[in-house]
Amino acid sequence: MTPYERLLAEELPTGTFGHAQPPKPRESHTRPWTPEEQAQHWADLATALNGWHDDHQPTLRLIQPDQTPDAA
Repeated sequence: MTPYERLLAEELPTGTFGHAQPPKPRESHTRPWTPEEQAQHWADLATALNGWHDDHQPTLRLIQPDQTPDAA
């Protein structure tokens, strides 16, 4: 069998060398949250954000083509 025939005989190339596969995710990270866990998470977020506001002013501004930026 020629190298070309061997290549065509592959069922599904993996695209990896030496059949290297990425590590499988840990089971604890892939378990979906229960409805109770989701509700608790939303309640915690709502408590943390209650009364929060952002006083930060944006630092970006529009410069027209005929203007030069000010020195910082």
